[in-house]
Amino acid sequence: STMEPQNRKAEFEDAKAKAAEFLAKGDPQAAIDQYGDAMICAFDDTQRGAIHSNLSLCYLRLKDYAMALTHADVAMALRPGWEKGYFRHGEVAFEQRDYATALKDYEEAVKCAPNDAALNHRVKLAKEATEGFYFRQLLPGRDICVDAKNPVEAQIFGAAVQMQNFIYLVGDARTRQCAVIDACWDVDGIIAVAKKDKMSITRAVATHYHFDHVGGKPPPPFDALGIEVPGIKQLEASGLPVHVQEEDAKKLRDIGVKETSMTLHRDGDVLRVGDVRLRFVHTPGHSPGSMIVVVDGDNPGSPGGGAGIVVSGDTIFPGSCGRLDLPDADKERMFHSLAKCASALRDEMTVYPGHNYNGASSTIAKEKRDGLLRPFTKTQWEAMMGGK
Repeated sequence: STMEPQNRKAEFEDAKAKAAEFLAKGDPQAAIDQYGDAMICAFDDTQRGAIHSNLSLCYLRLKDYAMALTHADVAMALRPGWEKGYFRHGEVAFEQRDYATALKDYEEAVKCAPNDAALNHRVKLAKEATEGFYFRQLLPGRDICVDAKNPVEAQIFGAAVQMQNFIYLVGDARTRQCAVIDACWDVDGIIAVAKKDKMSITRAVATHYHFDHVGGKPPPPFDALGIEVPGIKQLEASGLPVHVQEEDAKKLRDIGVKETSMTLHRDGDVLRVGDVRLRFVHTPGHSPGSMIVVVDGDNPGSPGGGAGIVVSGDTIFPGSCGRLDLPDADKERMFHSLAKCASALRDEMTVYPGHNYNGASSTIAKEKRDGLLRPFTKTQWEAMMGGK
């Protein structure tokens, strides 16, 4: 091209900017045409490599994987020391569920840019995906409930940080599906975490009905603000199936969760999320329909190092158990629930509680030694709990 260098540079930048605009608007085909124009004006391999990288992204959006890989390959050839080409190749492999290739590509990208947080995150995702188990423990103020958009949300987030609830994402890292357990306080934030992890939330599970686990109108004294806490109802409205123990189901209906969206569970029911099995164990006491969620160690990715994990809601805390001074709490039922947990769950199992009260995790063995899974008689329990 005999174009003047100044004009050529301007045309290159102009075509690139237009392409980026089309891509942002969700029109990758129009972006591809613009990048074609930019390619004609490109001066050197650095610029050409950048365009091929962007073309790879466009074709990936169109699900044309062959073209997406071709452009990534060209970007890698033109700019071998640049992370973007490897990254693009990895993104295509990941979407095709070729996780071993994606991992190799992401690791190559990290060699070029060791401190790039997004690339290191991709390496973590690809490793998980090759193993098969996806697990996240989310804490308000750290992972969610961080950037309030308005004063009401600021109040909700402030309460969430005080309550120290844990929210969990558990699922199949190969099929990229997960369940959210106890979705509350910041539904958009929870969805954003899953999206950043390339996961889709396909089900909502409630360990029990209390407002700090499922949302809704808080009971006194928290109701003074007159604010409704977002939670499971918002997820259900977007079409997500809800899973709850049958004895707590009525309380979810009370906060507006539709009967038709709910699956009512009994002790021992299993919910499959991809190839990962969530096993529900009924543990009444803190509430009538409290349940714990067990993921046994023989699931994909060997949860808990092969010993399994248990998301214990407000049944088991490190060193203690959920409150028993609430209107429908039951000390006697909790006694039996704790005894059942102690006998039915493997010692090496990791315990993930519903609040960050005394540590983010424990093991069944530790709770049998120092906590309320240790053996005691009914009389000792009643004495400990101040009467029946």
